[in-house]
Formats: sequence, C-alpha cells, structure tokens
Amino acid sequence: MTIGFSQHGKTTYLAALTLMLEELSKVWENVYYVPLDQSTTEKIREMRREAAEGKLPAPTQMHDEPRLQDLPRPLLLDICDMPRFGSRCLVMHDVAGEVYVSLDKVNEYVPAIKQANTIWFLVSLPDLKEDKDGKTITELFNAYRSGMESLRIDLRGRNLIVVYTKGDALDRPADVDEYLMGDPLKGLRRKGMDPSEFQNLSLDDYLEKMGNISRRLETYTKQEVPGGTTFISMVKAKGMNLAFCITSALGEGAEKGSGQLLHADGFRYRVLDPFFWALTLEKDTGSKNFGLVLDASSKSAGVYGEALPTAVWERLSDYGEITTYFLGKATPASQPGQRPPEAAPRVARLRLLAPILEQAPPDMRFLVISSGRIIDLADCLDSPWRDRIVLVTVGEDYEEEDWPHVAVHRAGDDPAALVEYLFRLEGEGARS
Repeated sequence: MTIGFSQHGKTTYLAALTLMLEELSKVWENVYYVPLDQSTTEKIREMRREAAEGKLPAPTQMHDEPRLQDLPRPLLLDICDMPRFGSRCLVMHDVAGEVYVSLDKVNEYVPAIKQANTIWFLVSLPDLKEDKDGKTITELFNAYRSGMESLRIDLRGRNLIVVYTKGDALDRPADVDEYLMGDPLKGLRRKGMDPSEFQNLSLDDYLEKMGNISRRLETYTKQEVPGGTTFISMVKAKGMNLAFCITSALGEGAEKGSGQLLHADGFRYRVLDPFFWALTLEKDTGSKNFGLVLDASSKSAGVYGEALPTAVWERLSDYGEITTYFLGKATPASQPGQRPPEAAPRVARLRLLAPILEQAPPDMRFLVISSGRIIDLADCLDSPWRDRIVLVTVGEDYEEEDWPHVAVHRAGDDPAALVEYLFRLEGEGARS
C-alpha cells in the first residue's frame, strides 16, 4: 500500500513500476505476470496509453463522502517464476495523499490498510522542503500509526519501506547519486534494448547493494531530513522492519528538465527497488488458524453479553481464519468467514474441550470463553495444546486456578486485550 502526501509521486511511481514489471522477462526469461481482474487489465492499458503519449497519470481522487465504489481498487497481479522469490500475488493500493493530512480519514478511506503487511512510504524530500504547511516525514508516519492504533492493529513485524521519490531532483550525496544513476535496469523498457545486456545480472548482488544503500539512506535521513531521527526512532519503537530506497520514476524526462513526462521509451531509475524490498521483507507464512470456543451450557448466558463472541471474532479475523465451536461438540458452529453464533444453542452441552482438540489442526490456537469450569481442561496441561489455549473466564463467581493462561473478562472490558493475550503466548507480535 502506498502512503504519502499529495503530489509526492505515488500514482506515478506505481505506473512506472507496473510498466517495468512487464519487461522482467528480458532479465529472467521465465518470469511473467498476469492481471487477475478486468479492472487491473484496463488500468494497465491506460498506463501504457499515457506513457506512449508522455502523460503523467491522474492523481488518485478523494471524495468528501466515500461510498464503496469510491474506495481505491487495488491492482492485482500474479507474478510468476521469479528467481529466489518464486511466484507471488502482488496487490497494490494507491491511496489519495489528502487522506494522510487528516488523521481521522485514514480508516474511512483505506479500510484495507489493516490487511497490508508491507507499506511503501513514499516521500518527496524536495516537495517537503517547499511545503508551505510545514509537513514532515514524522507527521506522515503519525497519520498511519494513528489510523492503525484506532483499529487496535499491532504494528510489530510489519514492513515500512521508505521510498524517496523524485530522486533526480534531490540534492543527494555522491555515493547515493552513483547508486541511483547506475541502475543496471534503468533501460529495461527502452525500444531496441538487447536482452543479452541483462543476462549477467546477479539478483543476489543487486539485493546486497540495495541493502547497503538502505543503510546509507538511513544515515542520510538522520543527518539531513527534518525530523528524520525522530521518525526512525518512532518506527523502530513500534517494532516495524524499516528499509530505505531512492527512485526516479520519471527517469529520462526528469533528467532532461521537463519534470512532467512519463516516457514509455525512456530511462527510469531504481523503480524496482521497493518491489524487491517488499519481496525480501514479506514473510510467506501463510494464513493462521484460530479456534474460538464458546460455552454452550445451561448457564452460559454471560458469555454472549455485549456481543462478546462477535467482538472477539472481528478483532481476531484481521490476522487469520477463525473456526467457531461450542464446548462439547466437535463439529464447528461456524466456518472461516462466517460470524460466530450470537447466542448459545437450544440444546445445552457439557463443558468438554477434548472433542474439539482431537480433530483440530495442530497449528490452531484457541480462545475458549466460558462462564464455568471446563471438565477436561486439566487433561491438556501435559499436552502440546498447553501453550496454544487462552481460557477467558466470564462471570464474577468463576475463577480458574489450574490453567496457566487465563484472562478474566468483565463487562466493559476491551475484547482486544483477549486477542493480545493469545499472541503473547509464544512471545510473538500479532503479525509474526
């Protein structure tokens, strides 16, 4: 997902990247990409037409009262058979820069932001320097952080890739200039380029140099960017993975002084670096499996007060797939994607956990919400399930002393605390 102020080059960068991705087979002959929906296909056609005419893409628009059809549609690309990284689905969201000026707009306009594990943090330092409102890189991060924290989303383990856009216009150190202008892939889209010129390119060497320049740009940020040291400290304090890169999406047009043309047949510099960083940092861990187990006894009414199961399900669904069960019944009460029951079943059941665990996937973790003692819970103390189950006790009269992982929930408590407890079991963050 792109994050950046208006006019900082987000839409232009995504257009340049998409055009460059079309040519990766010149470097690695087995690589190709496939648009995954009609909207993406039409958007790529539009990018090609604009580049052929030397036009910049139109900025992403923000609406005063956003409707579902007004929200930004992502570009969906299947990128296949890349060296080192294999095949991946790339989902790119382009978000209007005005969203990040007002902290209360982030969640309203960017509902998918909580699902994006990797952020392209696009910043034009020349534009920040000339900004009449005095906006800073720290202010931009605060807008993102505030939006995520209002959604109760843990930032630990997420990836923040700082992309210094319009690098051609930046007063840059000599070593950064050498790296930017020395991009071996800068002519990838030029007509008449012989693919043999790219055949000796080592991806490992490219990524090593990319890592070196990231460290150099981090130092540059601390020394030269207003608020840069504070920004880096804030990102690292949140436990995020941080990387830096510099690009020139306009490439040759900007180098010649026009500054306004996205040429189809021109040089563009280090446009693929943010993409390679995303591949490097993104952990392909697959979806997590969670079990939400609810009391179904004759005295379980308190479990369903304040719509607790639904509130927990909504928090937990940001991080994986949830299957809901009733204590005493092995078959699920609701499948992944389905909301949990809002009340106990008509037929009361004994508080038994073993029937559920016997058929559950071995990687599943459980939140078990009960208003009374679970008959066979002690049998799990010496099993592999011991550190994969959080027992949530509901009701003033119910205390569980034997189980090591117990969270007491009372009326008015925040359900997000129960989800956080589950993630702390193995010492991991919510997105690890």
